[in-house]
Amino acid sequence: MLFRRSIPTTRADRILRFLWPTMSLRRIGSYYKRRVARLPGTPHSIAAGFASGAAVSFTPFMGFHFVLGALLAYFIRGNMVASALGTLVGNPWTFPFIWIATYELGSNVLYNAGKGVPQETLSFSYLIDNIGDVLIPMILGGAILSVIIFPLVYFPLRLMIQRFRDSRFAKRQRRAKLQRQQAAEKQA
Repeated sequence: MLFRRSIPTTRADRILRFLWPTMSLRRIGSYYKRRVARLPGTPHSIAAGFASGAAVSFTPFMGFHFVLGALLAYFIRGNMVASALGTLVGNPWTFPFIWIATYELGSNVLYNAGKGVPQETLSFSYLIDNIGDVLIPMILGGAILSVIIFPLVYFPLRLMIQRFRDSRFAKRQRRAKLQRQQAAEKQA
């Protein structure tokens, strides 16, 4: 088969690469930045889709981030693929910080700074028995953070995509002009 590895990777190698990538994180970030900028659609639709996915990642509805991100992107005319990529903001490395931030913010708003559940008593059995004591502050905190995160992601991403596309267009124009000049020189 074409483009297949000569030495297949083992399951342990794939798990290790998932946890600690062999490429640098900067290179991975650069790759995804270019990948998002090359998605089909207007800069608004791509940025709105990605921001929708990123904002929805701050809600406590773990299994529904893709669906909620796609729905939000649909309503604001965002790109669905970009919304799926935006949900990657919430990942196993960021979820603990997101959950703590949403719970703390929600409990501070609801219970006036710290009258919620003490963090020492937060255990899995406590969460199952008293789901409302934790879920309601997380929903409120997630909604507040989502409203804050959306513009923080949307505006810089839209500007980045527009600049990327403008530079690609200018590069193509320069290349076409050079080819026309070379063709004219050959004819002369």
